[in-house]
Amino acid sequence: MHNTLAVSSWSWHAAYYAGNWSLLDLPTGAAAAGIEAIECNDFMLPPPHLSRIRRPLLSLLPGAPPELWRYSRTTLQQLQANAQTGNCLFLAWTINSDFSVPAHHWPTQRLYLERGLAAASLLQTSLLRVNLGGAPETPGNRDPVIARRLAEFVVLSQRRSPGLAITVENHWGISADIDRHLRLVDAAAAQLPSSLQGSFGCCFDPGNMPVSLDRARWWRELAKRANHYHLKTTRFEAAGNDPDLPHATLFELLRETGYRGAVTIEFAGEGPALDGVRQSALLYQEQV
Repeated sequence: MHNTLAVSSWSWHAAYYAGNWSLLDLPTGAAAAGIEAIECNDFMLPPPHLSRIRRPLLSLLPGAPPELWRYSRTTLQQLQANAQTGNCLFLAWTINSDFSVPAHHWPTQRLYLERGLAAASLLQTSLLRVNLGGAPETPGNRDPVIARRLAEFVVLSQRRSPGLAITVENHWGISADIDRHLRLVDAAAAQLPSSLQGSFGCCFDPGNMPVSLDRARWWRELAKRANHYHLKTTRFEAAGNDPDLPHATLFELLRETGYRGAVTIEFAGEGPALDGVRQSALLYQEQV
């Protein structure tokens, strides 16, 4: 298994929603936890200059994603500078894409995807994480369109930023149905030329899955296609274990399936983020 360990900005979700933290603070938090790489959720970007104008204007675009107005080159350059100060590397840029939107919303969604791609290129990330989007009720006849759009975006990403890998997270919506999620990922992969097959895969998040499913089966299927892994943690017992997921079993599964990608800590629990991230890092070290 690759030895790159990163931490996701989602780990500071409580501070973000309390209004006293933004993505610009992530490099400092990562450094305090002793972690050298970061994964950045774009919705945590702070409001940029002229937000009172940018936000309402961009919201007029058909199907405008709620994160679109947050993109500013000045803000991204400040994040880049903060990372350099904290000696942090950018592992991943994360966007909340939706490949299922109707045709008249697709130009705006494509603009959002291109903004995310440009951010990943500027920050020189290894990964750009996307979501399929949609909802469990999204009709199945949309699937060919979703797969085609996804494949076309992977091709675009390699033309704009060669070497950047696209990773699709099982992130609710359509992806709550893991079988459907995998069929869409496989359908998109089948449309790629062989030279791009290594630039596309799954962001395997073992927690984003209904407990009613046969988790062991679908975890294995996700692991086989993974080019990224989320170490999802919520709480810790006295011995340092997280009782909500069988982490030892999951890491053994990654080894069995030959996973060679990076791992991102995604602390989703309550309490101080820094404590949760540090405990997650200790759990990781015990597994590798």
